[in-house]
Amino acid sequence: MGFYQIFILVSLAVLTICVLMISRYEKNKVNLMQCMMITMFFSMNTGLTVGILLGTTFQGELFFSTVLACLIGSVVGLLIGMNYSLLSVLEGTMTGLMSGMMGAMLGEMINGNQSMYLVRIFLFLSISTIFLFVILPRKNGTEYLQSKVAILKPLLIGLFISVYFMGGVTFAEKQVKAKEPLIHNNHTQTKTENNPSVDTKNITIQTFNMEYKQTEIVLEKDQPVNLILNNQDNIEHDIEVILPNINEVQSDHDHSSKANMIHLHANSKETQSVRFIPTTAGSYEFVCTVPGHKELGMVGKIIVK
Repeated sequence: MGFYQIFILVSLAVLTICVLMISRYEKNKVNLMQCMMITMFFSMNTGLTVGILLGTTFQGELFFSTVLACLIGSVVGLLIGMNYSLLSVLEGTMTGLMSGMMGAMLGEMINGNQSMYLVRIFLFLSISTIFLFVILPRKNGTEYLQSKVAILKPLLIGLFISVYFMGGVTFAEKQVKAKEPLIHNNHTQTKTENNPSVDTKNITIQTFNMEYKQTEIVLEKDQPVNLILNNQDNIEHDIEVILPNINEVQSDHDHSSKANMIHLHANSKETQSVRFIPTTAGSYEFVCTVPGHKELGMVGKIIVK
């Protein structure tokens, strides 16, 4: 895990301590139903935040991320619920467990940028739990927001949340984006062994954060091509395209059986390549055939001139 993941987890830990302290102070001022609502609201949003974060971080290891997210979500729900009643404990524990599982599954299916948006939303909702203590009516039927002084408190909390998002979370996200691998258009030319007079065009497609970093490739008809798939994700990816060609060298993972199909597969942190000669001009779509990846936008285009 990098700085971003640690920052979010530490933020949730600090927030849990704050909610825990406020819960102990306010527990005698709210009724049982409100206690259960506060516990459920916080454990659900915390579990989803952690689940999405871990699911995306450990893509390809769904069992590990699910167990860890469920554990964290249920512990948070247990801690908050213990301030109130047994019903709140059960509500918080089960809600945290279920939301952690759902978040991990969602994180497994989305890319890093999508994950950041969702983490922002659910982290904001987790922080917003503090507002529940402000807006809920007291046991005696009175409203908390009766005086101008009382109104200042949620305003100050809102200001803190705004500064937190504008500063801390944005800074942490920039650290992730700054570490994205630099993508080069690797179009170097090499000579083929069979025909030294013909150049081979090397094309590298890199995958990172559930995306192809190069989505449009331009090739010359009848020019040998060395297609390289560099997988930087923690989950397997492939490239599949139906393109009239002559296969010179099959990849170790090329298991295509259809005519004119090029299929190149790479496991996590693996690089694989295949050589072929495009024989017909046209535009051809390539996709990742791992279930769900095409729907997430892992699609590109090969143009043969």
